[in-house]
Amino acid sequence: MCDLDTEDRKKPIEIDLLSSPKIIQKWDPQFLLRQNCWKVFSGKWELQSPNRVIYHRDTKLKQGESVAIIGSRKWNDFTLQARFKLLTDSIKPPEGGVILYFLFKNIRNYYSFHFCLFKEKVELIKRLRGVWSIIAEQDYAFETQKDYWITIRTSSGVHQCHLDGRKLLEITDKDISKGCVGIGGKYCDVEFSRLSVSISSNSFY
Repeated sequence: MCDLDTEDRKKPIEIDLLSSPKIIQKWDPQFLLRQNCWKVFSGKWELQSPNRVIYHRDTKLKQGESVAIIGSRKWNDFTLQARFKLLTDSIKPPEGGVILYFLFKNIRNYYSFHFCLFKEKVELIKRLRGVWSIIAEQDYAFETQKDYWITIRTSSGVHQCHLDGRKLLEITDKDISKGCVGIGGKYCDVEFSRLSVSISSNSFY
């Protein structure tokens, strides 16, 4: 467990997930960004500076989706923030883009926001007991080589997505209540230059 004083357990804390995550989890260590706090399910990831990571598309992957997860399965109400840039067009349209995972219980149960380059959409995906469904979507025309600032808030089953300060989506769905956070890319090269989570320290216990 993290070493937090009793008085601090009620305070929200912000964790930089790229340069110094300082998270202890039950997973066996696998290395991403020269750290041992990330669980890498697939994909080729490259650290280019302490706060900048590149995901390279992998043409050998059958589904093209790569996943790297960090955090605690006990996390519930939190804010995930990320800055990303789509570096290339998709090699397999209409699929392709950036994925941010939250309330990630395991590979068969999680939510994720998909920022789809070719479809020009933001999609909220739920995977429950291995079954995929799109539970919300919003049109948005993304561009390559442009920075986007994303904020995802989840609280008591209400999930919001803000893009560059503008709220794009809000949906209530309580099927998954706790889980980790993560990053992903699909069929295109992606840069993450900032990634943090703000969470109540109670979630560590």
